Amino acid sequence: MARPALAATRAIALLDFLAAHPTDSFTLSDLSERLGINVASTHALLGVLTDAGYLARHPRHRTYTLGPSLVAVGTAALERHEAIDLARDAARDLGAELDLEVAVTAVAGDDIVFLARGGDHRARGISIHVGQRVPLVPPIGSVFVAWSDDASGYDPGVLAAVRARGYAIALEDDARRVLGDALEHIAEAPARAVALDELIAELAQHEYQVGDLDAARTYDVSMVSAPVFGPDGGVALALTLIGFEQGLPAERIASYGERVRDAGLVITKRTHGALP
Repeated sequence: MARPALAATRAIALLDFLAAHPTDSFTLSDLSERLGINVASTHALLGVLTDAGYLARHPRHRTYTLGPSLVAVGTAALERHEAIDLARDAARDLGAELDLEVAVTAVAGDDIVFLARGGDHRARGISIHVGQRVPLVPPIGSVFVAWSDDASGYDPGVLAAVRARGYAIALEDDARRVLGDALEHIAEAPARAVALDELIAELAQHEYQVGDLDAARTYDVSMVSAPVFGPDGGVALALTLIGFEQGLPAERIASYGERVRDAGLVITKRTHGALP
């Protein structure tokens, strides 16, 4: 495996952090502290990225935000990845139709990255921001690994249920609070983010992912996620519904799941994805 280039890794971390805070601006010292990079290195990174237009610097406040060159990069990327553009539209439509928040996510390396969102933020939702990342570790992200050959650490029964019905269900309860807190820590200060093993251990104490639904009980649902398949039959994206009311019966959960599953299948078909 190639040794990572430190400057490139730091530049990516900087851009990811600012992407997760698109309406905020930060000083040199803010960014240095939040990212855990020394001031001299942060200053050098900011200079290079600002000169290239990837960042913009306020002349009086001396704060930094995302720059106009990233718009060109993003536009070019959307032309290459049509499914993301269609998923953004689907997220907006689903959010309005179901009165829920909807996230579009993808796997990037060892992380799940939030690419777009639709619908208004819900009181029982999870605090998410476009550009934010969360580690892809069991039990998080079962919708991405259910059709994969590499699903070590995940409950086989849960994955079988995800494949059979075409969508994944995560419960609210304490697990949502734990995951939500972790996302907040990661977004606000990546260098001081909660330890990954602590997050896994905490989630393991709760019933987080649902296998077969029991028609006789109700559930406090955190998320319902469905895949968008790419040309190779792998999961390219996920559409995730967030912000449910408490105590949903199994039948109603299934109706939400089938709706977001069908939306994912439409995008799959329109982008010539292959069903596994």
